[in-house]
Amino acid sequence: MDGQQARRLEVLSGIADDLLAAATYVDRIKEAGATGDIDAWWIAALVCYGRCFGKGVAPWGAGDVVGSLPDLLQVRHRHFRRLRDTLVSHPGGVDHTYATEAMLDRDDRVRIGCERVPMFSLGRLEAMDFSELLDALQTHVDRRRGEVENDLRMLLSDMTQEEFRQLPPSEQGDREHRSETRVVRHAPGGRTNCRHPITRAAPLQDQRADQLPKWG
Repeated sequence: MDGQQARRLEVLSGIADDLLAAATYVDRIKEAGATGDIDAWWIAALVCYGRCFGKGVAPWGAGDVVGSLPDLLQVRHRHFRRLRDTLVSHPGGVDHTYATEAMLDRDDRVRIGCERVPMFSLGRLEAMDFSELLDALQTHVDRRRGEVENDLRMLLSDMTQEEFRQLPPSEQGDREHRSETRVVRHAPGGRTNCRHPITRAAPLQDQRADQLPKWG
C-alpha cells in the first residue's frame, strides 16, 4: 500500500520493533543476576531505544507520546536517552574512564598500559526502571498503530475488488505468490521474549476488499 497512512504504519511498526528489542535485552539484564556480564545487553538496549528518537527517524509523534507520560517516566526517558548519547556514542562514556599507567618490569624496562576504570555500573534496579518506561511507550505506540491500521482497513473496505487488485505488487516478490504467512503482525499489549507471531491466513489478494475484517 502507498500513501500517508501506510507510511505512518510502517514507521510505527519500526518503532515498535526497536522498543520490543530494547525490552527483550532489558529482560535478559533482569534475569542475569548480580554476577551476569550485562554490559553488552545494556549497550544493545540503549542503541535500540535511542533509534526511536534519533534525528534520522521519520516523525511518529514521539514528542506527544513522551509528553503524555507521567512526570517520573519523562525523567527516566531523558535519563536513558542521555545514557545512549554518552555511554554508547563514544568510548569512555559516563560509566567508565581510562587511566594511563607506567610501571617497571623485573628487568627495569618501562611498561605503559591503559586501564579501564569504572565510574558507576548499570544494574538490575536501573533495568526495572527502564522496563517500566518501555512498557508505557509500547502501550502508546500500539494504540497509535491500531488507529492507523483501522484507517487503512476503512480505506480498503471502500474499494471494489478491481480497485483492490490494482494496488501495486509487493517489492518482496510476485503478488500472486504472496500470502499473509509473510506478514508480521504486532500483538498489542504485553510483550514476550520472542518475535511477534506470524498470522497464517488465506492469501490476501484472494479476499474481496469488502470482506476484509474490521479493526477491533
